[in-house]
Amino acid sequence: MAVGFRKSLFGFNCEDVLNYIEKSQKTFAEKEKELTEQTDRLSKELDLSNENYTKLNAEKELIAKKLAEFNEKYEEIERLSDNIGKLYLVAQANAQAIMANSEKNAKLTAKEVEKNLYTLNEAHDSLDELKKSIMKTSNDFVNEVDQLISSLNETREQISANAQAGTDYKKQFDEVYKTLVK
Repeated sequence: MAVGFRKSLFGFNCEDVLNYIEKSQKTFAEKEKELTEQTDRLSKELDLSNENYTKLNAEKELIAKKLAEFNEKYEEIERLSDNIGKLYLVAQANAQAIMANSEKNAKLTAKEVEKNLYTLNEAHDSLDELKKSIMKTSNDFVNEVDQLISSLNETREQISANAQAGTDYKKQFDEVYKTLVK
């Protein structure tokens, strides 16, 4: 950068040199202030990104716990379903045996049929309740997963935006630093 100093008897004019130094000092102080503000802003954004990362991990753990709970419920439902299926098969086998012997023992057959119908009705009611429970659990789980996915997507976008902003600020800082060093 060329600076025009007036010449004097013993070199350059002292007032020109002092004015130049004072002007340069003010310029550097302003640039230092701008860079400090940028550094502070980037530090805050990094803190926010770290906080979002922590929240994301907490949400991930929550999803894992809910998935484990869902798997436990699903296994319980499977066991109940198997038992109900066995009850149904037993009731059906009993009903067929009773029908084969119905001519020999009419009164006994009628009682057994009623007993098996009651068991079938209980199995049917139990299946209806199981179906409702499965539907509710599945819907609740899907809704929670959808909410968590939405939250994860928002967090991912925010982190990506913060990372891009951090990269942009670093480039700006590097450019300013290079101009200062030259």
